[in-house]
Amino acid sequence: MKKSDVYFQEIHKMTHFAEAIASAVEASGATLLSDYEMFLMACDVYRAKVVKYLRGEYPSVEQYKRARAVLKDANIIAADTDYSRLWRVVSRGKEAADEVVCSADPYCYISHLSAMQRYGVTLRRPEALYITRPTNEVVKNLIADRKAKDRPRLTFSQEVIGAPALLQVRHPRRVRGRNVSVKKTKFPGAFRPVRGSTVRVASIGQVFLDMLEDPKVCGGMSHVLEVWDEHAQTYLKEIIQRVEAAGTDIAKVRAGYILSERMDVSTKLLDVWVQHAQRGGSRKLDPDADYAPRFSDKWMISINVD
Repeated sequence: MKKSDVYFQEIHKMTHFAEAIASAVEASGATLLSDYEMFLMACDVYRAKVVKYLRGEYPSVEQYKRARAVLKDANIIAADTDYSRLWRVVSRGKEAADEVVCSADPYCYISHLSAMQRYGVTLRRPEALYITRPTNEVVKNLIADRKAKDRPRLTFSQEVIGAPALLQVRHPRRVRGRNVSVKKTKFPGAFRPVRGSTVRVASIGQVFLDMLEDPKVCGGMSHVLEVWDEHAQTYLKEIIQRVEAAGTDIAKVRAGYILSERMDVSTKLLDVWVQHAQRGGSRKLDPDADYAPRFSDKWMISINVD
């Protein structure tokens, strides 16, 4: 017998409606859920028409809140200690910070030094969990798109019913006792889901691209060069494809220098990337260090890393 079934037997005020929502909560696999998401589950329960004693043609927000209170009393859900607007699914146990942030925010993913650690290309253990998410304005549009897609689930007798607000997630400074560092961008990178979890992590090509464009949060450029020297050959195809698809001009110049002059790699794309080199400019291999007189004549970039 499931733990949740035991709770339901002990709570005399449990309703068939609340029990059906609880089953949907458990089946979702989510670590955290919003009121909006659980209300959609309530709508699905009404639409399925298999639960007895449902009141009305569709659930009201007040009906949902009463059922939610039952789930809370039954210890199916609990108010989350880090994300005050969200509900923790108790059966999921004590999840790590990376699992929690990705469950809380469907638009973020693990990135930079934290992603490097996940792929095993660095031995460093970052104190903070690095995540990337779209800017608030981009997320606003993504939420509008999602609400449009959810309209059929909220439509009863050709009427769209009222639902709890779908709000943007605000990441706290610490999640499950770990510092969280958030980068917001208008142009999020490529990421992939981690099998068997709610975690999303930057693709390996994106990780190497991030090292070039934002080395400060990847251990610094000296460490970035160490990682490229040791691991770039293994992921060469993915790196070249991602830099070509999404890299800035300076990222292509940095990648071109590292691949051709440090690793002796030769591909047709490097001949294309070298066209982004700018004579007479002040480009640097390490954007966070001072300009140095050591110079790559081919890539027209200051090699300002020891």
